[in-house]
Amino acid sequence: MQICVDQIAPLCKELSLVIEGQGTACDLIQSARHILPFTAGFAAVNRKGQQPVLLGDTYAAGPAKEAVQLYARSTYLLNPVYNAFLNGLPQGIYAMADLAPDNWRPAQDGPRVLPDQSEEIGYRTPGWPSGLQELSLVVDLPDGAMGEISFAHPAQKGGFSKDAASRLEPFLALYALAFRKLWSDHPLHNAPRQITPLRLADFAQDALTARESEVVQLILQGHSSLSISLTLGIALPTVKSHRKNAYTKLGISTQQQLFSAFLTWQAGANLP
Repeated sequence: MQICVDQIAPLCKELSLVIEGQGTACDLIQSARHILPFTAGFAAVNRKGQQPVLLGDTYAAGPAKEAVQLYARSTYLLNPVYNAFLNGLPQGIYAMADLAPDNWRPAQDGPRVLPDQSEEIGYRTPGWPSGLQELSLVVDLPDGAMGEISFAHPAQKGGFSKDAASRLEPFLALYALAFRKLWSDHPLHNAPRQITPLRLADFAQDALTARESEVVQLILQGHSSLSISLTLGIALPTVKSHRKNAYTKLGISTQQQLFSAFLTWQAGANLP
């Protein structure tokens, strides 16, 4: 679908205001409405070894807005976009479903995620509206950080069209400038780094061997045994053996119990 001049002008004007320091994170998100149909979104800064910093969101007050906060506190470590960022995700526009591993199915009995087969990644954070498709615009920020705008739109309303990314792509540089301005003015931009940042690799490290830990991390990120075999360059029976040994050491027997154990550990690790 071709973008019209009357769509470009207001978008650029709103982005310019943010770049000049006269706009907010919500203005940054809402500027995309001129070329992209979406219901709501959030803007966040992802940093390695630290929790995301939420700059703002356009969700209505209630469960959905609370779910965004819960994501930043807890479930971000399992999120495909965050993990792609850790692995060097280039600046661009990405569908959430394209970043998710091949077996993304978090815990059915975990306290902080809910199974939902209608979701692109097979789960949703409690309070998160069901049946949303997500599109992420990500930009490079100083010091290795990544700015992310996550747009959401109901699948029942058509979700995001195939040309959604191409409609945003010409404005990526402007979004990057606007994001950098917002982040440079944020109080946490120059705040001291966490002394003991929480990492996925820290989970059960005292109980597992290095290889078992690698396998568990990949399971938590949504990889199947075959995907783990290809990722680590080891035979499929070896993956299954490491998985079985890890489960035995953790006192669990299912993938659902693994996610539950991880989230329980994470909740305790985040306590002051």
